[in-house]
Amino acid sequence: MNVLPSDVRDLWLVHSRDCAQEPIGLNYARARFICTVHGGHGANCRQYSAASAYCVQSSFDS
Repeated sequence: MNVLPSDVRDLWLVHSRDCAQEPIGLNYARARFICTVHGGHGANCRQYSAASAYCVQSSFDS
């Protein structure tokens, strides 16, 4: 099981705390993390929208 180091988790939480901003520097692991954190925020959460779109696009690319 892969577990994020606490310093990475804390950094990602700080960088993705604002639902009004799109996330930057996404990779698949970070996008999944953001989807987990922002999953219940609804359609106006840009963090969730961008991260979920990244995950869907990644599934088509592989």
